[in-house]
Amino acid sequence: MGVANVVAVRTNHPIAPFVRGAVHLEELSDGLVIPRRFFPEQMRHFKEIGRLERAAATSGIVLDFVTNGTEVSLDCRVLRPLNTRHELYKAIMEGGTNDGKTPYGMAEEGNLDGIDLIVDGRYVATVAPIDGTLRFAFANDAHEELEVRIYLPSIMTVAVGNLCTNGSLKPLPARGYLLALGDSITQGFVCGRPSAAYPAQIASTLGIDLLNQAVAGHVFDERALGSFSLWRGEQPEIVVVAYGTNDWARMRSTGGIEGGAVAYLDRLSWMFPKVPIYVLSPLWRVDEHEPMPCGQPLTWMNPMLGRVCSRHNNMHVVDGYHGIPKDPNLFADKRLYPGPECMGLVADLLLESMCNDSMDLFIASRVAKRTAQGYASSDMSEFVSRERAIDHETSLRDGSPEEHPQFDRLVRTIWRLRQPDGCPWDREQTHESITKNMIEEAYEAVEAIAEHSEEHLCEELGDVLEQVLLHAQIASDSDAFDIDDICRELNKKLIRRHPHVFGDPAKAGAVGTAGEVLDIWDDVKRGEREQGNEQGLLDSVPKSLPALMQAQKISKRAAKAGFEWDTVADIWDKVDEERAEFEREPQGSQAAVEEFGDVLFALVNVARRCGIDAEEALAASNRKFRRRWAAMECKQSLEGLSTEELNRLWESVKAEE
Repeated sequence: MGVANVVAVRTNHPIAPFVRGAVHLEELSDGLVIPRRFFPEQMRHFKEIGRLERAAATSGIVLDFVTNGTEVSLDCRVLRPLNTRHELYKAIMEGGTNDGKTPYGMAEEGNLDGIDLIVDGRYVATVAPIDGTLRFAFANDAHEELEVRIYLPSIMTVAVGNLCTNGSLKPLPARGYLLALGDSITQGFVCGRPSAAYPAQIASTLGIDLLNQAVAGHVFDERALGSFSLWRGEQPEIVVVAYGTNDWARMRSTGGIEGGAVAYLDRLSWMFPKVPIYVLSPLWRVDEHEPMPCGQPLTWMNPMLGRVCSRHNNMHVVDGYHGIPKDPNLFADKRLYPGPECMGLVADLLLESMCNDSMDLFIASRVAKRTAQGYASSDMSEFVSRERAIDHETSLRDGSPEEHPQFDRLVRTIWRLRQPDGCPWDREQTHESITKNMIEEAYEAVEAIAEHSEEHLCEELGDVLEQVLLHAQIASDSDAFDIDDICRELNKKLIRRHPHVFGDPAKAGAVGTAGEVLDIWDDVKRGEREQGNEQGLLDSVPKSLPALMQAQKISKRAAKAGFEWDTVADIWDKVDEERAEFEREPQGSQAAVEEFGDVLFALVNVARRCGIDAEEALAASNRKFRRRWAAMECKQSLEGLSTEELNRLWESVKAEE
């Protein structure tokens, strides 16, 4: 695809049906229109606070249509151009280049804003707005019907009209919309391409329209929302608020900052009580350690917003500070304003939060398109998109598990127990203090399995889950990780270690036995070790496992590496050898203890080669002995019986079995 100055076949169309992201169109005398993204009452408010020029920018507004042509044109007039004398413009143009290229791969003119052409979901080019006719050409030799989207500038103001094409031209039906609020970050300030702004990326990924009501430099106040009227008479599908650093960097009172957030977000929740609202806390900025009037570090903003959002069931805080790398090269000015790559990371962060919190499949079903659209910004985001696609495909299958509200209630209960007014015992616990509890609860669950008691097993698995959640909450209290991190990492590992299920064409459908699955599992784990995820062959065998279970795992891994006997008979010879060494050592000596351990280790290898789990075999013997002994006690009192009498009674019970 490409852009060229060719003349489209002029079949002029009124531009209004193709405009998305404008609440109304202001008509000019020459037939052009200024798309406005704020209602007149809102514009009057922004004029009062000195933000009218910023509010007039065409951020997020697009021309969206379907055509089977190869050329399109529109008339344009620049009403407010870039201020090339601004210090920010100079700083970016002087320091934002890479390898002699213009910043961020924009148009050759090196502008920090422009008009983007997107064809069939793929970025084609950015051109500088001019007074006159803008003409675009793109490859479509088969004359298929393609969706063409033309993004108007983020920080400039333009008027447009006379949309033309050399093929068919059909408007797309109105879809649900994303309402984006906030300051310069939301507006896509100086990110180079209007389609790269994170609200544009999210809306495109979800297949919905965008209404961007952000204003660069705007300090939040709820009056900006006071005159908002429902766009097209309907509530948004999603609301995103980028709570920037304007308040933090300008206001002297933390109470004033929090009070403003309360008023703003309370009003927002009142307006959209059933709409999910995602509040992005401020991103990292280079000067975060410089003294600020409010006296609080930038990291104070995230927990403050968490407190405010906790007042509303439909609000979710997204941690922008920790979610984005602290790398000046991700910012257009090396300091504050995100460049396009950083915008992609912000979009990924918000989409991941939306996907985790969504109560339906609307978001999950859309996110899988993200990588194909060319927006994936890292290996992490590429995997996240694949993970979501897998989850969506699974969720559509008959019988797929639904949401688990009881799990969320349990997580909140554990959290409540650790609060200052919670349980004194739970508040005092650490990972170390409850280590033995985890082991005990796991063994009790295993015992319930052996008893074939479903009711008992349900109870004991709950006790195991309590330990997992308590450890997760202890970690969350120290900002180490939380239950979502545990679930996320486990899900990644399961997908990674099951390529025969989740998409490796070389493995899918070619696995027929459990043994073949274990071979794949071992191959993946071997690759993880080679990539540095594990240090050595035996490092992932937990030292806290029961000795018999640990021995079998160790011997299995050593055998996989070639450290193995030829036959089972050879291992029995080794058992005899170790027994002889044990008998040569003085009884009760440490050497005898070690040699007896060698006898047991050799026997474990016999079990492994015979396909026997040594731990299960010994556990079964323990249960059998308990059962027979209990049967002996039922027959008669065992007190005072001789060894010979006990043996006769034992054989009797054994024969009855």
